[in-house]
Amino acid sequence: MRRKLTFAAVLTGSVVLMGCTHEGGPSGQAAIETSMPAGHAFHYVDEGDTAKLAFGEADSDNVGLMLQCAKGSRTIEVSDLVRSSPSGTLTLASGGQRSELKVEVMPGPAAAMAVGTAPVSAPALAGFRKSGQIEVSYAGHRYAMAARPQEKTSVERFFSACERAV
Repeated sequence: MRRKLTFAAVLTGSVVLMGCTHEGGPSGQAAIETSMPAGHAFHYVDEGDTAKLAFGEADSDNVGLMLQCAKGSRTIEVSDLVRSSPSGTLTLASGGQRSELKVEVMPGPAAAMAVGTAPVSAPALAGFRKSGQIEVSYAGHRYAMAARPQEKTSVERFFSACERAV
């Protein structure tokens, strides 16, 4: 799956999200930023054998968080921008559930990407599928996104595609 990931696309939007996290949370932890950049939303992209759920601007390379899978694989690849010193774990949280993904740092054209995989049934991914809300934590940065009611169909289409080839 990683072979088809467009790092430039993920990087472009992730740079927008970099400014969203700010310091000041408990114990020196970064506070969660929940405001979404104007025009950003969750978009389902069907690429034949691959399905993607991108948070960003429609029909552009301005994408933040990227989830992708080979249809029917039941495995999801999660990509996020490396914003500071690389860490080996990316944490997803949703619906009161957390999932920690071991990540590999992949070089990109402008910056490195943290890329990890998880089963479609991972607790935080299942929470995201149900609630439409997800929080991402990596290397001291945290941000949260919520699918608007009209975007929840895109979230469900993505997870359905990952569970079975459609």
